[in-house]
Amino acid sequence: MYQIYCDGASRSNPGEASIGVSITKETKEIEFISQKIGIATNNVAEYESLKAALNYCVENNILEASIFLDSLLVVQQVNENYKVKSDNLKELYINCKKLMNQINKLEIQHIRRELNKRADELANIALDS
Repeated sequence: MYQIYCDGASRSNPGEASIGVSITKETKEIEFISQKIGIATNNVAEYESLKAALNYCVENNILEASIFLDSLLVVQQVNENYKVKSDNLKELYINCKKLMNQINKLEIQHIRRELNKRADELANIALDS
């Protein structure tokens, strides 16, 4: 099973934003995404990182994955424990749910920030470039 670590970053919230995604299999990074996404809030950046991870799974026919984010809000919303009240997150939420439905076995879990260092590093590399 693939383990995918996601993080979004925003300077000034909203401000210049980016995403970082580390795709691993058997604890070895096999691919990563590190890119700017323009001006966005931190929550939008977190959702964009999840969307990028889900797109990667769908495009590469990955049918089983565990995805980890340090954004409790995003994890709780996509796992349907919290409602999405913010209009700027609703479309991202809907897009993520559509992608999630294309993956057979998927877990999306919250992890502490210190366990998400590689994704954070990738997001910051994009911001600094």
